[in-house]
Amino acid sequence: MHPHTAAVAGSAIRAAAGARPFLLAAPSRPTAPKAARDFVRAVLRGTHLAPLVDTAVLLTSEAVTSSHLRTPRSAEILLRLLTAGHGLRISVYDEAPVRLPVRGHWPYAPMADQPYADHGLLLTSRLADDWGVTPYAGVPRSASLWFELYTGR
Repeated sequence: MHPHTAAVAGSAIRAAAGARPFLLAAPSRPTAPKAARDFVRAVLRGTHLAPLVDTAVLLTSEAVTSSHLRTPRSAEILLRLLTAGHGLRISVYDEAPVRLPVRGHWPYAPMADQPYADHGLLLTSRLADDWGVTPYAGVPRSASLWFELYTGR
């Protein structure tokens, strides 16, 4: 769990529950992870969520890098950041069919065609307060990786 997390987990962060949304769309290029890191840092800097910046940036970088590595250059990567009083939720969507582990389960058997995926998910499973994979309405069988970090408020 994130070092700034309270012992009690916060409630799920949803736009319908008053969380503020921020969106970034980036082409699947080697520059996408840096653009995503800069975006997350810019949104969170100077807010009450600033203590979560380093972890949010690290996990975002891992998720976007994973998306970039498995999508063609013609694809887009969408990052959605929701901020709330007690934390944040980041979701990374891409256009590639993918098989990822079910919400919050680790360890899992890495796929032979995606050997890089296990390191990012290991970090996510250890540092995020909650995380998972949800179906995405884009390409059939595509998914989004999401994680939440709580402030402990």
